[in-house]
Amino acid sequence: MVEEKTLDLLQFEQIIHLIVQNCQTKAARLKAQELRPGSDKELIFKRLHEANELALVLKASGYFPDLDFEEAHREVNLLGLSGAMLSGIELLKLCRMVEVANTQVRFLKGKKQSMPVLSDLAKDLSDNTFVVNEINRIIDHEGLVKSSASHELTRIRKQIVDKRRESDKRFYSYINEIRKLGVLRENEESYFNGRRTLAVLVEYKAEVSGFVHGKSESGKTIFIEPGVTIAINNEVTELEMDEHREVNRILRELCDGLHSYAGQLRQFSELLEELDFIKGRAQLAIQLNAVLPEMSEEGHMALYDARHPLLYLQNKQLQKKTVPLNLRLTPTQRLVVISGPNAGGKSISLKTVGLLQCMLQSGLLVPVKETSRFCFFEKILVDIGDTQSIENELSTYSAKLKSMINILDQVNDGTLVLMDEFGSGTDPELGGAIAETVLESLVHSKTLGIITTHFSNVKIRAEELEGAVNASMLFDVESLDPLYVLSVGEPGSSYTFEVAERIGFPKHLIERAKQRVNKEKLKLSQLLGEVQTQKAKLNEALEKNEHEAFLKRIAKEKYDTLFQTWQAKIDRERERKIELARLADFGAKYLRLMEDWNEKKDRKQVIKRFIDGITAETKKQEELRKQRKLDNYAEKKIERIKPKLKVGTKVKILNGTEIGVVEEIKDQKVFIKFGLMKMTVGMENLVLAE
Repeated sequence: MVEEKTLDLLQFEQIIHLIVQNCQTKAARLKAQELRPGSDKELIFKRLHEANELALVLKASGYFPDLDFEEAHREVNLLGLSGAMLSGIELLKLCRMVEVANTQVRFLKGKKQSMPVLSDLAKDLSDNTFVVNEINRIIDHEGLVKSSASHELTRIRKQIVDKRRESDKRFYSYINEIRKLGVLRENEESYFNGRRTLAVLVEYKAEVSGFVHGKSESGKTIFIEPGVTIAINNEVTELEMDEHREVNRILRELCDGLHSYAGQLRQFSELLEELDFIKGRAQLAIQLNAVLPEMSEEGHMALYDARHPLLYLQNKQLQKKTVPLNLRLTPTQRLVVISGPNAGGKSISLKTVGLLQCMLQSGLLVPVKETSRFCFFEKILVDIGDTQSIENELSTYSAKLKSMINILDQVNDGTLVLMDEFGSGTDPELGGAIAETVLESLVHSKTLGIITTHFSNVKIRAEELEGAVNASMLFDVESLDPLYVLSVGEPGSSYTFEVAERIGFPKHLIERAKQRVNKEKLKLSQLLGEVQTQKAKLNEALEKNEHEAFLKRIAKEKYDTLFQTWQAKIDRERERKIELARLADFGAKYLRLMEDWNEKKDRKQVIKRFIDGITAETKKQEELRKQRKLDNYAEKKIERIKPKLKVGTKVKILNGTEIGVVEEIKDQKVFIKFGLMKMTVGMENLVLAE
């Protein structure tokens, strides 16, 4: 789909290197190194969503189980062989791998909603506590078989400890006896073949009975195992052999018991390696501030705020801003012809589009705005840089011609073409003619692509061809600095003389050169430069106006919010005062009743007044509730009917039969004509005649 030399031109291998650095296992690093752009959409979508799900969690500092484990390929394969025996260290490594896998399986199975693609990796797996418990029962944290693994091993090791203690006692007792004789070196003891020996001066070897194990290089010291410890040391050696046999028996028995789980452990190992590979891609996405863009099936690309990944990382380290690229390729705008000054960003624009497309079709997230849109290509055809070949005796122009032929032989509506400075390397007039015909062929092939050029005839032809569009890299004429901003819609000037002046080329030579140039070409170049300058100023003014409009909108929204808050506060305060007045009235009436109750003997009259007051208040509250209900009904009625009312609408008064015509609407009042009679009616009292 994409040739290796194309990937080299686009520096794809440097992206792979960044992923490799993020992977901890050898298997994941190998997967990363084999990563290439493909056309299997299902696999690509899977990889994109896997990385996206994990990147979102890591970026938000959310929880994801640690992947701190050692690869256990060899150990799992050995366990799968009948009768195989793993060492304690190997079993401990296997145990830690299974512990990490158990955690991952349990975690992923609980994330079907938030991580549907990642959780799918564990859908057919179950955790395995048996293997972990069995290994931990037998093996300690240093990879040694525990004494408690069998009664026999417990007995043997206890005997070894007792015998060694007795050997030490005899050894040091014997040293104390012969130390007085002056036959020992300053370093009294040493070890040979696991046996403790005495360092005896050679001239006194006859004074010490025992077995000779060795002699120093100088020949002045001889190493003797004392006779008093030989027998007991022999017993220790025999016990150690018994221990070794028992340990091997236990390990073999343990491996036999775990043999049936080898298949599941192999799945665990593959799961962890795959998660490590996914994590490497997710961490790359975080480094690049990359996202999952929208995907199109219709040959449509729309890049917003796209950044070249390697340039972005470089500028990030230098604390410099990376100017983003905005570009659209559609069925009606298939080929973009970019012109402008050298070192203005034309080539980096090509490389940005090519590298991002290769990354995406490799299942890697890309540094663009989330609303950007990508599609899939069968092939990505690239011609960037000087392709001169010394080995094949090809000139720059000959090499470019061969590259053009190769591209033209392969282009169709499923390819992406990126060509830099095509037609250059020969006579400008003849090269321009070749470039023009190539442009026509590319347009007719329905391919999508980007081409850079300095040829005026190519810019003019691009303006004429349906499906092609001119674009230019903006240049600040006043400061003579490139802006690295792509502007689609019109060709750009190459600013040949301006760039020459900027780098200090003698002015008198520039003036002489201008006199030799075709006046029409010079005028066109100046005109294009002026157009770009004017467009830049217009864009700046437009951005300023949009910013001011934005500030006004924000201010209005803030005012509306404050006004609504203030109005609500006023309404609440009014209601509170009404309620307080009502309660005060209640209080006054209650006090008067209390006074009458205490002063008058006819308390039946007081009770009657109390009941009458309660009854009147109840009726009043009921009337208020009915009124509120009517008001709410009226408001809802107005909300429903208001959008349907306009001058000329036929209406009837509620419960009426006469049909009238709306003549005017003012707020919630409607002016209606019934024959010769006119009326003003509230909207809540109207119904549509239709």
